[in-house]
Amino acid sequence: MTIYINGLIEMVYVTYFVQDAGYGETDVIIFGRAEAALERCLQRAETERIWTVDAAELPLFQAVLQEADRQLAGAPRYVHLEAREKARALCRERAQFAVDVRRPLK
Repeated sequence: MTIYINGLIEMVYVTYFVQDAGYGETDVIIFGRAEAALERCLQRAETERIWTVDAAELPLFQAVLQEADRQLAGAPRYVHLEAREKARALCRERAQFAVDVRRPLK
């Protein structure tokens, strides 16, 4: 399940950084709320071994995915590559998103 959550995390951050480079119009509040939903998901995974996003929060990820699709059609490749590198650097900095799959959950 970790790979799926990490994929969502990367999608949210890459989409945000592509938008920040000038390609996108999604309200930044959506990105912040999606990030908070992922943080809650990771907290549940750590404490309860439940790897789910609340159903009420799914529209946030739908909005981000729709923006990502538009960006794929409109933003140059180098923008996506730079955004991906920024996202990976941010994930390395933020320890709570660096889920170590080798470490047993509590």
